[in-house]
Amino acid sequence: MRYEGHTMICSMVRLFRIICIFAFGLLNVLSYDYAGVAIYPGVLNTTAVGLLQGPPAYDAVPDVIDASFNKTYSGVINTTKEAIYKFSYREIKNRTTAVRITTALQSDDEKATMKYPVIVVIRQQQRTLSWTMPLFPKNSDGAFDSDTVSRTLCPLDASHRPEKPLEQSFFVDVSTFSKQPLNFTLRAIKMESFEISAGVAKEIYFTPSEPQFYMYTFPEDVDSVLVHATSKDEKCAVMSIQTIECPVYDLNVNVEFEGKYQTMTKQAAIQIQRTDYPEGAFYVVFVLKPLDSACSSGLETLSPMGVKRAKHVTLEIKKTISSDKYYWGMVFAVAVFGAFYLIAFLLGVIYHGCSKHRGIWMIPEYQDIKKDQDSEVEDRQLLDAGQKSQGYGAVQQGHDGGDDLLSTVIRDNTSSQATNTSNSMDNQSVSSLDSEDVDFLKDADEEKDVFRTKTELFVYDLSRKKYKKQARNYAIYWRNLLTIAIFYGLPVLQLVFTYQKVLNVTGNLDICYYNFNCAHPWGLVSSFNNIFSNIGYVSLGFLFLFLVYRRKLIYNMAVHREKMMKKEVGIPQHFGLFFGMGLALIMEGVMSACYHVCPNYSNFQFDTSFMYIIACLCMLKIYQTRHPDISAKAHTSYLLMACVIFIAVVGVIYGDNIFWILFACVYMLFYLILSVHIYFMGRWSIDRGICRRICVAVRYDMCRCRRPMYPDRMLLLVIGNFINWGIAVYGALKHPSDFATFLLAIFIGNLMIYCSFYIFMKLRYKEKINKLPLVIIIMTVLVWAVALYFFFFHLTTWQLTPSRSREGNRDCLLLEFYDAHDIWHFLSSIALFFSFLVLLTLDDDRFSTRRDQIHVIVNIDPMLKSIGKLFGRKRSSKKGRKGTVESAENDDSHEPENIAKHGPGARECRIAKTPVHEDAVVHLSAVEPGLCLSCSKDKSAALYDYENHKLVDRWTGHERELTKILNGRTSNSIFSASRDKSVKMWRSGNPNFLQEFNGHDLVVTAIDLNHDDSWLCSGSRDNHVKLWDVNTAQCFLESSIHRNLVTDVKFVPRSHLLVQTGEDKEVRLFDTRTMQVVHSFPRKHYIQMACDVSADGLYCVTCSNGFSGKGCEATLWDIRGRKIVHEYREHGEAVESCIFLPSINERQIIATTSRDTTVRLWDMNTRECLSCFPIAGGGPITSIICYDDLSLCVSTFNQGIISLQLSPLDYSLRQTGQF
Repeated sequence: MRYEGHTMICSMVRLFRIICIFAFGLLNVLSYDYAGVAIYPGVLNTTAVGLLQGPPAYDAVPDVIDASFNKTYSGVINTTKEAIYKFSYREIKNRTTAVRITTALQSDDEKATMKYPVIVVIRQQQRTLSWTMPLFPKNSDGAFDSDTVSRTLCPLDASHRPEKPLEQSFFVDVSTFSKQPLNFTLRAIKMESFEISAGVAKEIYFTPSEPQFYMYTFPEDVDSVLVHATSKDEKCAVMSIQTIECPVYDLNVNVEFEGKYQTMTKQAAIQIQRTDYPEGAFYVVFVLKPLDSACSSGLETLSPMGVKRAKHVTLEIKKTISSDKYYWGMVFAVAVFGAFYLIAFLLGVIYHGCSKHRGIWMIPEYQDIKKDQDSEVEDRQLLDAGQKSQGYGAVQQGHDGGDDLLSTVIRDNTSSQATNTSNSMDNQSVSSLDSEDVDFLKDADEEKDVFRTKTELFVYDLSRKKYKKQARNYAIYWRNLLTIAIFYGLPVLQLVFTYQKVLNVTGNLDICYYNFNCAHPWGLVSSFNNIFSNIGYVSLGFLFLFLVYRRKLIYNMAVHREKMMKKEVGIPQHFGLFFGMGLALIMEGVMSACYHVCPNYSNFQFDTSFMYIIACLCMLKIYQTRHPDISAKAHTSYLLMACVIFIAVVGVIYGDNIFWILFACVYMLFYLILSVHIYFMGRWSIDRGICRRICVAVRYDMCRCRRPMYPDRMLLLVIGNFINWGIAVYGALKHPSDFATFLLAIFIGNLMIYCSFYIFMKLRYKEKINKLPLVIIIMTVLVWAVALYFFFFHLTTWQLTPSRSREGNRDCLLLEFYDAHDIWHFLSSIALFFSFLVLLTLDDDRFSTRRDQIHVIVNIDPMLKSIGKLFGRKRSSKKGRKGTVESAENDDSHEPENIAKHGPGARECRIAKTPVHEDAVVHLSAVEPGLCLSCSKDKSAALYDYENHKLVDRWTGHERELTKILNGRTSNSIFSASRDKSVKMWRSGNPNFLQEFNGHDLVVTAIDLNHDDSWLCSGSRDNHVKLWDVNTAQCFLESSIHRNLVTDVKFVPRSHLLVQTGEDKEVRLFDTRTMQVVHSFPRKHYIQMACDVSADGLYCVTCSNGFSGKGCEATLWDIRGRKIVHEYREHGEAVESCIFLPSINERQIIATTSRDTTVRLWDMNTRECLSCFPIAGGGPITSIICYDDLSLCVSTFNQGIISLQLSPLDYSLRQTGQF
């Protein structure tokens, strides 16, 4: 009952509400007359209205304006007023009609428009399109806004045109919530050239608020086209290819939602397949980014105020190649590399198959080898009978004192042959140690040291281990590499094809760095030509494996016929590294193909990993050729290569300053340790005693012996260290962007150096190179040169953004199918194959040579002697601390005495010390011919008679090392400057100083005297240049210039001028009457180290403190003209000193010295370098002086003072002494 009562009450309430609604409705009607004017306006405000809330009141519906195309409409809108325009047009049956709407806001009230923008809504039959004015694109960070917006309406395409009526119309509604009236303009046009044709270039202009898109329809006979866009500016834009459907995504925020797209700055290209677009047509959309951050990793470049951000693009649709050209391109590659198989077959049949070249090598008859051995024994017996002392490189003699080890071995073997010929074939050995047991003897290390530390080595010294054991060790290389290739290659294939799938699904063409101008798709891959061009690596790799295998079979046949060849004749043939090289070449092709499936920043190492391995294996093979017993283990080598690849990845990802510095230090330390290991033939171990051994080696091998024990090895390692340390320092300073290529260049560079050195030393040992290897070497050089030309085309660069990388895209070069990088693939694979063949065949001439006659490394002294004869110079030796430098004849006359006193080899191992100073000589001053005034870091100054080889006088009184020394022009006074901040005046015969000039706060770096020795000028690092009265030692004028750290001063003859150089890189002229600067020459790029003034006072020469050839120059200044006259550049390091020489044959000459340990003479007027004299081992050359008889003296850090003589005929220099 209670429920029924509640229901009745609810029904009554509803009825009451209905009655109220009817009553208020009737009252509302009666409140208005027929004109629509309220008769009882207060009725609507009755309290009864509170019983029911009525609907809100609306403004009157605005009128719809019938608008026309190609006409500009203006209007005013606010919150109570909006504008609606209706446009109508008729569709053409066989033509797509595209309409473009342009709206512009005309208001000066920016705050009002930003708070309440104008809203434009376009209503079509099945869709709407809207935007605001002003337009603020997303991701623009407020850097862009536009009052003008232009959009193209999505047209009615051909597939939907039959379903729709021909009469089409749409409405444009312009409104705002702003109470302030806002002015706007509206214009609609029909796009006349909406459809584009192939081969016709179209100019397109667009802005961030005015995107553009056009339509292309495939002709019946076209299956694919290349959409190519170019621009002269670098503004960031997006080119998108979208299907023919609505809506068209042409805004910055949605352009990446549909189709294929790529960012662009100057160039973009997308190849389109007809099968991907069932409608047979597509849209090309261009959107300009409000910011360039998407295309550039650098700082954002904003447009100047008042300059509209816009981009001009030239669009062209190009036809692509037909499928026939795909097949022709592939057939061409197969034919080229198939020809190598044919050539190899013909060489094997015609050349190597003949009786003269049986197999690969000439296989000698046993009787010929025996005859050679017998003649060799006789020669060595005669040699031993005529010589009582050991020959260079010989092993220590036995107690009988008769023969050396090799002669004994050969004699024993010869007698063994006479006793039992059959046994000699198996047991004969040129070594006195049993190679079967050498590694198991208690004194194995001692035996190895005996042979490996000889100064002249032969292959038999380093091929003492069992052949089978070494062959197994080297076979591990290719077996391990095969395992690495499988485990490394399978994930790579999975990853790159995942990249390709992501690209195909998302349409983001920025994922992969192709050369889009020449990227031919095939199936799922986007650039088939870049993948297929790697066929050369694979095919030639298999061919090389076949050649190595055939070579191995022939060698085994030769060994089976003459077993002595395996132990005693020729270079030991181990083929494991060759098999590894062939397999690495194959994997390089596979990995390069994988990389080119989708080349990008994250998989760059796929293309370079096996190049590191190839370089390492080649270096190991060169070293193993004549060091078969001491090559690195396979697992150690591959671990090192893995570390290299890891470093390459880290360098690319985290290549900051700290990484580069750390890499340079670690690399230099590693190369130094490796050099020590190579120099000592693997007998230098890293343990707790390494520091002690280093001290001993430095003390005895470096300090006491000028000539190393293994000079040829030392030369190679010094050159290698110099180059590699220079590369490391260059990387730390310059930070190359592509660290992976930089690291690969290090390996390739070292390989080239090592291979060139090997060939050079082979020729120097008078080993011939057969015709076939010689032809291959020439072809290798030529092919590498051409290949590198195409390598540096830089079609793509993954270090840059995708759009920046595409700026280097170029068209195809070969058969319209292959680009420059594909040609690089072809040529580099051929060059690598030829390089492998060089290593394979280079030592074929040594196949029948006894191993005790095959050099490992020999003395380089004959080469130095031949160079000395070529330049007409004699090598002089130096006596002890109190001795002097004499001619070669005098040295030879004293040789028996030296040998008797010091033993054999004393000339090469004497300690060379200067008799004048105990430390580096820093400055010189000329007195008269034969007398040299010098100062040193040993805190002393000395006057030395170098013609009579005696010390005239020495002065010591400074508390710290001296910096400058000066001899008076008119008096016999001597002035010395020191780091103790003082200048002292001395006189010959008096050990005490006569005057002391104190007043500087820091080291005195420069001193000079005027024409009559009455004034002394001094300069210091305290920024002061002071003039002193010599008689009173009082400073009467001075100048101080901020940051003017003085390096040198010189009075200008016959004037009141003073030239001063400093570390602020400036050259100044002072007026000595006021010590005011009257002129400053143009600032140089490097510190000016020293200066000199010509005798006529017209010119001044200065020298610079550069490095690595940069800034290492001398500069000639015109004092009167106040300008630069010439620069003299050929020194490799900082130029320490420069002077004017007396005129010779009416030629004015300038002399310079440098830290590159050379003295150079220059023609002042022509800048020609007349002479260059190197002082080997002298260290930095700090000073130079010249006398009237054209004799010169230079001071060095390491070799004291060197006296030279200048020839007036050819301006050549020759050394006359050292003291």
